[in-house]
Amino acid sequence: MTSPSKLHRSVRSGLAPAAKALLFKSGALDVLRKVRPSDRLAILRYHAICGPEGYAYASPGICISPEAFEAHVAYLASNYNVLPLPEAVTALRDRRALPPNAVAITFDDGYADNLEAARALARHGLSATFYITAGCLADGEPFWPSELRYLIRALPVGRLTLEAAGRTITLDLTSDDGRDQAVGVLTKTFKAHPIAVREDLRSQLRARAGQVQLPRIMLTWDEVREMHALGMTIGSHTVTHPNLPNAGLPSARQELAMSRARLEQEIQAPVTMFSYPNGGAERYLTPDVQQAVREAGYEAATTSRNAFAGQGSDLYALERIEVQESLRELVFALEVERFAFKPEARHAAP
Repeated sequence: MTSPSKLHRSVRSGLAPAAKALLFKSGALDVLRKVRPSDRLAILRYHAICGPEGYAYASPGICISPEAFEAHVAYLASNYNVLPLPEAVTALRDRRALPPNAVAITFDDGYADNLEAARALARHGLSATFYITAGCLADGEPFWPSELRYLIRALPVGRLTLEAAGRTITLDLTSDDGRDQAVGVLTKTFKAHPIAVREDLRSQLRARAGQVQLPRIMLTWDEVREMHALGMTIGSHTVTHPNLPNAGLPSARQELAMSRARLEQEIQAPVTMFSYPNGGAERYLTPDVQQAVREAGYEAATTSRNAFAGQGSDLYALERIEVQESLRELVFALEVERFAFKPEARHAAP
């Protein structure tokens, strides 16, 4: 059986760029939207809104330029029913029909560049959900996926040996490609172990890299409050961005509860939406973690599984749509991929 991620790549890459451009420019996708409107929910998954200047702190694969994002927002505002995620979740929970061609916009992590994204959304009368890593904002601990990129670049040329949970890790830092590979190896290692192992490895890297001055990468609490005042929904993305299954259930529960409590304290409003960190190929979601999310008081949680949410979706494992730079690719995803990807069955409530 073809995995959802492989099927997604196959559908997205199966049509030549020229053919997609023709479909977009000809208005064929607009006709499809009107003739066969979607009855499901497309939850878009954004991260950083930056160009190459942001590649120092975020993988290029999760960056959308400000110009492209502005084009996305303008097009969505004119052609889709963009709903606040809590409103869409309520409709799904109550099994009420969504408006045709419904879209919800989400952001993971809490990068500082998200403030301008929130302002752009507000200018167009739209709202989005911003999932904040509560312990890693500008006055907190460095956001480890970003700090890791800076530390690896600061390490001296050569081979580096680290110890992690009784295992030796050797990194080849003799080339730019080697450093890129080291980021990948350590990212997987950080995700695969409990938080204490992650922090021990981070301490080893800091000691080897020396004094590394990080720029401001994440939002401030004042900026989060401004975004909330603009009509944005503030959601939780844990305290320190661990892989929750590998962190262990006690640590996972703590991350879930502390993040929600801090966010509610700062914005003086309920926080009911959650997003699982570290989506992708690694296991980042289990039934036990889903249950912990419920028990922590969240009303819904989003994943990185590429599909459209619907009445059959599990509210604690909501599907989302991976977003790319090109507006043409976004519209292709919304109007063509929706016929290929079905929601997962809803789990029975405990």
